[in-house]
Amino acid sequence: MSREGLPAPASLPLLRTKLAPGSTGTGPQLLRTCLVQRLLAARDRRLTILCAPAGFGKSSLLGQLRLRLQASGARVAWLSCDEADSEPLRLLRYLVAAIAEQLPGFGGPLPGLLLEGRQPAEVLVDVFLGELRGVEDELYLILDDFHSIRHPGLGPLAQCLIEQLPDQVRLIAGMRRRPELDQSRLASGVTAFWLRGEDLRLRLEETASYLGECRGLRLSSGEVERLHERCEGWITALHLVASSLAGHADPAAYIAQLSGSERNLADYLGEDVLDRLPRELQRFLELTSVLDQLNVELCNVLTGRDDAAAMLQRLQHEELFIMPTGEQGKWFRYHPLFAECLRARLLRRGDPGPLQLAAARWCEQHNLPDMAVEYALRAREYGFAAAFLAQQGTRLLANNRLYGILASVEALPPDVVHEYPVFQVFYAWQLAFEQKYADAEALIEDIGVRLQSGAQTRQNGQPGLLVVAQLIKALVQLYQDRLESCLAISQRWLGRVPIEQPEIRAGLACVQAAAYALLGDFGEASRSIGLARDSLRRANSEYLHAVVGLIEALLCKEQGRLERGRTLAEVARARAERAFGRRSRVDGALALAYADILYEQDLHAAILAELPLATSRRDLATPIELVSRGQLVMVRARFYGGEGEAALQQLDAWLAALSGPGYERVYAQAMGCRVQFLLWLRRPHEAERTSAQLQRHLAALPTGRTGDAAVASVLGQARLALSERRADKAVELLEACLREQAAEHQCERRLRLCLLLAVAYWRAEGAERAFALFQASMEDAWQRGYRRLFLDDALWLLPLWDAWKAAHPERARGWRKLGAQLHEQCLRLGVDPQSLDDHQAVSHREQDILRLVAAGLANREIAQALHLSEATIKWHLHRLFVKLGVRSRTQAVLRGKSSGLLGEA
Repeated sequence: MSREGLPAPASLPLLRTKLAPGSTGTGPQLLRTCLVQRLLAARDRRLTILCAPAGFGKSSLLGQLRLRLQASGARVAWLSCDEADSEPLRLLRYLVAAIAEQLPGFGGPLPGLLLEGRQPAEVLVDVFLGELRGVEDELYLILDDFHSIRHPGLGPLAQCLIEQLPDQVRLIAGMRRRPELDQSRLASGVTAFWLRGEDLRLRLEETASYLGECRGLRLSSGEVERLHERCEGWITALHLVASSLAGHADPAAYIAQLSGSERNLADYLGEDVLDRLPRELQRFLELTSVLDQLNVELCNVLTGRDDAAAMLQRLQHEELFIMPTGEQGKWFRYHPLFAECLRARLLRRGDPGPLQLAAARWCEQHNLPDMAVEYALRAREYGFAAAFLAQQGTRLLANNRLYGILASVEALPPDVVHEYPVFQVFYAWQLAFEQKYADAEALIEDIGVRLQSGAQTRQNGQPGLLVVAQLIKALVQLYQDRLESCLAISQRWLGRVPIEQPEIRAGLACVQAAAYALLGDFGEASRSIGLARDSLRRANSEYLHAVVGLIEALLCKEQGRLERGRTLAEVARARAERAFGRRSRVDGALALAYADILYEQDLHAAILAELPLATSRRDLATPIELVSRGQLVMVRARFYGGEGEAALQQLDAWLAALSGPGYERVYAQAMGCRVQFLLWLRRPHEAERTSAQLQRHLAALPTGRTGDAAVASVLGQARLALSERRADKAVELLEACLREQAAEHQCERRLRLCLLLAVAYWRAEGAERAFALFQASMEDAWQRGYRRLFLDDALWLLPLWDAWKAAHPERARGWRKLGAQLHEQCLRLGVDPQSLDDHQAVSHREQDILRLVAAGLANREIAQALHLSEATIKWHLHRLFVKLGVRSRTQAVLRGKSSGLLGEA
């Protein structure tokens, strides 16, 4: 590299403050432990680059890395760069000074040569590299804000330094824009380790830690999640927002209204980012800020230029809050707060409506109907939006691309919504999605009256709009458990769907199939699925294919065909991922159904992390019951994983929110689950109250509408009876319920009833009948893939399994793994398997006496209370002590509490 064209270095004294990290203030700092660990794991790389937009915590992270490296005994030189360092020889002076802070005397004659400014640049660089080769220990050179240096001679200098760095020297740089390095010229094995903006984004737990521990803000979990979602892990935005929140009287209102036009955010972005950009780039950003997604052609239309490709490439290179939105690299988006700041600047210059209308027309021409409608609505071109939505609404529904439009329609003035029936239809969708069923039904009735008059339909060319309204109405009925009404609507309108709308016909068939399945008519449900598939042969709807797969998987689950249901769910999820990407709304519904099946197979561990998002990110076709079943999977997994009390509290909090029509089945399942939990926790009296509450709940429901709920109640009562040593009552309950489960699709219910009935037979009648039923049910359930129905009832099944093993050791040999799993499940919940059956022979009379002993009564007082002689009481106590294996009244009471004989342990 020649010295020609390089100005002489300034002779100004060096600023020592640039040779150490700046102060982070007096408050606690958010520790980026995971990122520091990643950097430490890559400490052997010759080059490490942190490249992210402004305010993503690069300097703070580098400072934490410096401290960790120094704590390990490493030498770490630091240089905070600024624009004055753009002159290469001045930069060399600072590099020498930074290293000399760690290695006194470093540089030899180089500082003097740099001040003289007489030697060619390549000579000075060679001297510098020679000095580095003389460093014996590992040396880390951290260059913060390296993007500030913009001299044209910097690129070759940096390339030369990196190529020839000695092995013991590591270069770590933080910058806002990507460096221009020729990777092909680097020495063999020299590869950079990168951390980019996506890596530096705060995780939700880090956001919560920063706001709570570092800033001392007391926010609800919902408020923290809202801030995390709006800031997308941008720590400086959180810092500025936290400063405003600290003095705000209503944090919830501030968070709800937060946008990029907020004064602190706008000032920061304006002064530290936008005002430093060339005017043409600022104008490009402002004009394209009206777009939710950007591509080259659309940006050219809005800017009236032809250089959008170069502009977008520059924005990416400069790390200016832009990120790709797809795998093809053709579409991008701005950070939402950055975009809102740009829109506020644009609005001060005039009405953005023409830009939004231009975007709408471009999207119309390029077959992007949802984006076209949204831009037209923002431009207040309501006639254009209504006509286009009437033509493309069915397609949007079929492709699950309604959510942005629903939010836009909800924000329209009421008079505009009323003027256009198509807006009313989609507003009804939004009301149904928000579970405002009464409002949705009232609006649909109004739409029906208007559209059936014929004038509006003919005038606006909306022959299928009325059918779409009826599809919404059928869904509303389904969600409210008005299944007969749902079926009446779907049957009536299936034949009226226009031939050019097979998607609507498939949608109605899916709703019909779901209603039939909930009524237990699985034959009709299967026929409706066939009708939906037939309609989809004439339609292009990946979304409805996924919905059909979802319903089929649920049908298989009910029919006891777990492996088939699992395969269907996996195929549907793979198809949905290809069409809509990972973690889409439709994938959330599929994940819930998939998890329900995997739980029964005891394969649910891998999907548990997905369920919180799946239960919150609903799809239009996600019934509340499916969300609730996902909640049950999470609660059960937590309980049987060993977190008994915490899971019970979670279940109770969720049960408190279950009310209204449509929750009857899942409420009963949750209450039955609560009975089961309480018995595991040795709290039989509370379990008895829960069981009675569930029976009262079911008594108020129509007969025959909640078969699975009734079975859940009977199972709870039977478990309770067995825990009270009332095996005869358990037999009576289970046999009566079993006689009603004769249909093919009731396989799972029969298996659960039969396994518990085997336990009841064993306790009430003896071994042979119990063993025969137990073995037959066990083999059938195992062959079908069921695992959890054994483990969740291990408290009752393990003693029977042990007795069966003792009586039939040859048969039990092949089931040793199951026996071990039952044993482990009991231990996981703190239950001693050796004491499970210790108190099975305790009679009701002996239990009554034990309760009175626990109340502190003497033998004479107990005799008076039970109208028995004192001698009889003594005889019963002697037998009781023998059965419990104790020697005193105190020991008997303690043993009774621990075993559940006296209620809560």
